[in-house]
Amino acid sequence: MPTDGDTERRLRWFRDARFGLFVHWGIYAAHGRGEQVLCRDLMPLEDYEPWADEFRPAAGWADALAAAAVDAGARYVVLTARHHDGYCLFDTATHDFNAARTGPGRDLIAEYVDAARRAGLKVGLYYSLLNWRWHAYWDPANYAAEFPAMVDEIHTQIRELMSHYGDLDVLWYDGALVPGDVAHGMWGGKPIRQHPADFFRTTELNAMVRKLQPHILINNRAGLSEDFGTPEQRVGGEEHDADRAWETCMTLNYAPGWGYLRHSLANKSAAEVLFNLIDAVRLGGNFLFNVGPRADGTIDHREADVLRRIGAWLKTHGEAVYGTRPEAIYDLSRGRVQGPAFHYGMWTCKGRTAYLTLFYYPGEDLVIAKVQPGIRSATLLTTGEPLEVKPLSNRRTLITGLPADPPDPLAPVVKVEFDGPPAAFITKDAKWLDAAEGL
Repeated sequence: MPTDGDTERRLRWFRDARFGLFVHWGIYAAHGRGEQVLCRDLMPLEDYEPWADEFRPAAGWADALAAAAVDAGARYVVLTARHHDGYCLFDTATHDFNAARTGPGRDLIAEYVDAARRAGLKVGLYYSLLNWRWHAYWDPANYAAEFPAMVDEIHTQIRELMSHYGDLDVLWYDGALVPGDVAHGMWGGKPIRQHPADFFRTTELNAMVRKLQPHILINNRAGLSEDFGTPEQRVGGEEHDADRAWETCMTLNYAPGWGYLRHSLANKSAAEVLFNLIDAVRLGGNFLFNVGPRADGTIDHREADVLRRIGAWLKTHGEAVYGTRPEAIYDLSRGRVQGPAFHYGMWTCKGRTAYLTLFYYPGEDLVIAKVQPGIRSATLLTTGEPLEVKPLSNRRTLITGLPADPPDPLAPVVKVEFDGPPAAFITKDAKWLDAAEGL
């Protein structure tokens, strides 16, 4: 296993990147009902597998996807090499249910990796250990003889992915469910009594991955903790260790719809997506925003619009996101995640510089309380205009000169220079009610 120092060196780019693009794409895109339709609609394989011949990505899809990621301000991309339906976007020797031998007629992972590298993006691959096409997954008692083949297929396909595409940056596992352990409700099966890491032989699998890809980052979804945690559809680290790397993954919609949804009527706004991004970053995590392209590889207008708006915001305010750290402004060890000025917005930090993203705009005057040390200066990052700083009682600071109305349609940012790295201070008595000295 790598040492903690090795892990931190490999994580450095990841902690600085902060924002990535998740891409769920496969034959299910042709019908626009999400990536889980095979299981949730109880489709027989004879009905589902012909969809592979309807899956016809356009030429240049990968370059367009990479360009969209760059324009959105993402620093890395993670694409589904194989989802739970078992269809592979790469040419595998294990079976013919893959992009090279069905509708596309070519290796889509090769196209993606090349395009991402040309665009300067870090390259990640998602891989589902779960494969719904095995009878043994649904009925382990009667199909236990399939277990070795199920696991051998995984090891072979991971070896192919780690061997055929040059240097990779992220391996994003999913679906570490042992046979019979169905994640979705309304199923009466009984899971086998074996830990996922033992069933999938994850220690052996990851040792092979690290031998072939020494610099790769591996997530925690194969039964072992590895490099980073992956809270899904919520912001917040999975562990109580404040130093543990983590990454929130989230869709635009509120359903379990990661793949293309032709009709998605309940979606987050661009401001909500930005709020979740900043919420993750200010607590020390990354934000992996998902898109589900259409069958031709183009991004739906709803997701594309949000990406464009986030990208425009990051072009102006990117320094408030990239390379930032929580510092001590949030008392994470005590679970105090709201912190100073939370009724106005959220802080991100770089050394003694901090950025307050204002989701709840105060108007022309902004009061900063419950944060130390002193404030030297402030600038409206959104416009570059300097702001006036004045000390008040109770160790507060008044920042004036802001426009009466929000100067950014998503969220303006105030850049604040402190005398040292900012930290929260906790009031312990009622002195502040009387503007007492020594608060």
